[in-house]
Amino acid sequence: MKNDNLKIRIIGSPGSGKTYTSNILSKELNIKTIDLDSIFWNTSLANNRIKNNYINRDSRLNSILLNDSWIIEGVYISPWTFHTFSEANYILVIKTNKWTQYYRLFKRFFIRKFTNYRPKETLTDFKNLISWSFQYQKDLDNFISNNSYSNKIITIKTSKDLNDFLKLLN
Repeated sequence: MKNDNLKIRIIGSPGSGKTYTSNILSKELNIKTIDLDSIFWNTSLANNRIKNNYINRDSRLNSILLNDSWIIEGVYISPWTFHTFSEANYILVIKTNKWTQYYRLFKRFFIRKFTNYRPKETLTDFKNLISWSFQYQKDLDNFISNNSYSNKIITIKTSKDLNDFLKLLN
């Protein structure tokens, strides 16, 4: 498939490698990648982040979906993102070993805690993220098994899987 009109939705648990995967695909395919966190959260306040209002959030997402090609990554499987799945040519589900995910989340916590990253993360934030990711994995598995997109879903567990997907596109 040519890179024209190529739309890829990437989903997976926190720390699974969504951003890493989207950056590789963006570079290899020369398609802009969008992190749904940048649409969901308003980070304009120096030491805090708040949810964008739904009008701003939906407007920004809809303008991205008008592009001929895109790579959209994020954990969100809620109604405001459902059209990203229906419009995607491929849905990549990133499945990483849970211990690898936890290591990455722990590493991310320390980087954000002890650098100039804003807003600062707390130990409570980290514990909440770990707890949330347990439930999220169940929600994601349920979403994957109970939708009409099975012909679009490709599971990525290893770098070989990602390379095979890239070969599929060429």
